[in-house]
Amino acid sequence: MKNIRLLNLSAIFSFSIYAAFLLTANPAQAEESVIVPQTQTVSEQGNNESLWSAYKNNIAETWNAPQHQDLFLPVLTRHNRHTHSEKQIDGYNEHPWGGGYGVSRYDKKGNWHALYAMAFKDSFNKWEPVAGYGYEKIWQPLNDKEFRLGAGYITAVSARDNYDYVPFPMVLPLVSAGYSRLTFQATYVPGANSKGNVLFGWFRFQF
Repeated sequence: MKNIRLLNLSAIFSFSIYAAFLLTANPAQAEESVIVPQTQTVSEQGNNESLWSAYKNNIAETWNAPQHQDLFLPVLTRHNRHTHSEKQIDGYNEHPWGGGYGVSRYDKKGNWHALYAMAFKDSFNKWEPVAGYGYEKIWQPLNDKEFRLGAGYITAVSARDNYDYVPFPMVLPLVSAGYSRLTFQATYVPGANSKGNVLFGWFRFQF
């Protein structure tokens, strides 16, 4: 039974990576398949198509012409103490052991784009794979340009043991602070009482 579960997890992880990079296969065909509701104005249609095209192009360019490779090390899981009981928190795992790999680039404006895959131990100490695209607008507030701050989002596909490893999509906020090749990044998973409301963070080493 355990071997079957591991095989299922491996298959789901592979599927997650494939789904995250699917748009790079044929951007033109994917663009043609977008259906715009008839109630939208020409201006709204153009804006939506422009955003969708920019999103696909950023993924494709990052995949086809990466500037860097990245290693990911999950280091932080913090459940919101206001939405989870002490008993629940005592039973959660807050040590997300795992790792990941990705490719990234900086665009002409200095903003960060990446494609990545990661696996870590979730709140129930079960393996959770995730793969997707990340974007951050980058600021360099100090004279030392090696220091930077970032804010953006991730779009990804993940799967969890408590959902029988059925893949599901997610869009989450992303913030970071980094110096030279090392960056700390974090996201927050929203939710209701006893569900979600988790701060998740990792180190990213660029080479």
